[in-house]
Amino acid sequence: MLENSTIMAHPLTLLRASMGLSHPEYARLVAQTHVELGLGQMAARREKVSRWESGRTVPELGAQLAMAHLHGVPAHEVRRLGWPHWIHLVIGDTTLLDQPYTVAGAELALGGALHLPKAPRTPSLLLTGGALTAQLRSAVDQMTADDRGAGADPGRPGSSAEQLRWIETRVDALERYEYGTFVPALSLYLAAHAEHRLVVRMLGCSRHDVEASRRLFRLAARTALLCSWLSSALGEETRAEQHNLTAVRAAAAAGEPAVAAVAMTQLALRHIIAGNPADGLTAVQAARAVDSRPGAGAATLLHNVAAIVLARTGDAIGAARSLDRAAQHAVSAAATSPNASGGTDPYERSVGVARAQASLFLDAPRKARFQFESLTGTLLAPRATTPSPYTGVWLLYVVDAHLALGDIGLAARTAHQAVEVAGALPPGLVLQYRERLAPHAHEPVVRQVLDRLDDAVHRERPPQDRE
Repeated sequence: MLENSTIMAHPLTLLRASMGLSHPEYARLVAQTHVELGLGQMAARREKVSRWESGRTVPELGAQLAMAHLHGVPAHEVRRLGWPHWIHLVIGDTTLLDQPYTVAGAELALGGALHLPKAPRTPSLLLTGGALTAQLRSAVDQMTADDRGAGADPGRPGSSAEQLRWIETRVDALERYEYGTFVPALSLYLAAHAEHRLVVRMLGCSRHDVEASRRLFRLAARTALLCSWLSSALGEETRAEQHNLTAVRAAAAAGEPAVAAVAMTQLALRHIIAGNPADGLTAVQAARAVDSRPGAGAATLLHNVAAIVLARTGDAIGAARSLDRAAQHAVSAAATSPNASGGTDPYERSVGVARAQASLFLDAPRKARFQFESLTGTLLAPRATTPSPYTGVWLLYVVDAHLALGDIGLAARTAHQAVEVAGALPPGLVLQYRERLAPHAHEPVVRQVLDRLDDAVHRERPPQDRE
């Protein structure tokens, strides 16, 4: 049965509770810090903190700066993110990770992830090693339990079937863009996040019957997956990982092993890009545990990711076997997929990219460059096939192959091609291109592309959520 609908705690409530302080104690500490920072006297009344946590009032900037100082958040982040979003720099990860694998825990984790920091940063991951293993084990246990998935008290008001059908239709349309589109990845992320926010808030504000609850949690998982791969396409692996983790929780709450397995596979991909390949293998194994017979498309993704993980660990034989399996499943997936848009099939293309990435990780950059060159036409020529939103990320690996071979000019040319395909690159992706090319900034061709990357950056940011 669904536990009593959970009212999302204000982030300040979670922050104060993490310190073990009452309203009066926290008020006194903020007032004292306010004075120590030279911001003047501030009344230390418990009612102030209570009103902030209820959302009735917003603290003045001085009070926010005092709170931020207490928790180690820089003043510029307070001004950039605004209230209460800067608080999630402190408690966002705790909200995501510390909840039990229950329906109510999934609701809290989903609610916390609505406020993920939007600023681009060097890719780094939150969950690694034993902590990752424990989280995935909890998810697998939940998915393989006899009584799994969301439930609810019957007869209570909730979402209409018609409303859910419309959301599902919009999500179906967004998912098809993964295979190819000329719509910028940031625009797609904004649309996906809007759907995700709508679903999460529907979960938190009303009660639903059993079927509606399952559909909502499944939609929460699907929209979180959309937000995850689109965040990765934007060069935001940290945010992508956090969306992946919420997708796993939502899929577990819905009792959807196939969706959970895809989320775990994507989580493995995060560790290939920005983490430890051993952790990526842990996520692949968890995906196999929850869904032992995935569909052809999901199996193609799983074997692609497994191959790249194995390549990163130096297992060339295991990587080759996984790539062969991926290619076999890609044929079946292409035969039944409505998503191919002419030219190279997207499943075939994904296997080709995985093969080239595996070669690069196995220290065979010349082979990787040859394999990437055979894909360049399909990645870059719009008349051959509609480009994937992931093209800018894939071209980063082409840059890596050229740099490994000492061909600075071709690396710079590839970065120019990434700009030409995207029109405007998101800040997170620009950051990653700059990190690769900056050591060669003394070369005129590299200075030219670095200037162009700065000029071509897509400066629009996802809007901050409002309470």
